Amino acid sequence: MSAHERFGNRLRRCRHCGIRVPRGEMIYYHRACSEDCADELWIREKFDPFVG
Repeated sequence: MSAHERFGNRLRRCRHCGIRVPRGEMIYYHRACSEDCADELWIREKFDPFVG
């Protein structure tokens, strides 16, 4: 059974590292797969004037 068969469209791609994880396991408004990725996204949003 493939991941697509098991999770369907419930997999989401992490906005920082790009891996696909189940939506229920994501954090930071369903945009990051881990605390480290969430930290990097937060830093990028706060200090990069061209993001968001």
